[in-house]
Amino acid sequence: FQTNLIMPEPTIFLSRKFPVCSIIRPTETVGAAMGALKALTADGLFIGQSQEFFAVLTELAKQADAAQRGV
Repeated sequence: FQTNLIMPEPTIFLSRKFPVCSIIRPTETVGAAMGALKALTADGLFIGQSQEFFAVLTELAKQADAAQRGV
C-alpha cells in the first residue's frame, strides 16, 4: 500500500486478521483532539446536541491533547 496519498487508501492495521481500513493521521500533534472537535462541530456533525454533550467532549479532547506517551 502507498502511504503518502491525499485520500486514505485501505491498509492493514494492527493485524492481518482484521479487515483492511483507511487510517487518517493528524499532521499536527499539538491541540489535535480539540482541533478535530472544532472541525467536526463546524461541519454540523453534532447539530442538536446538548451543552452537556459538548462539555464532555471538550473535556475528553483536553485530556487527549494533554496525554503523553509512556514507554
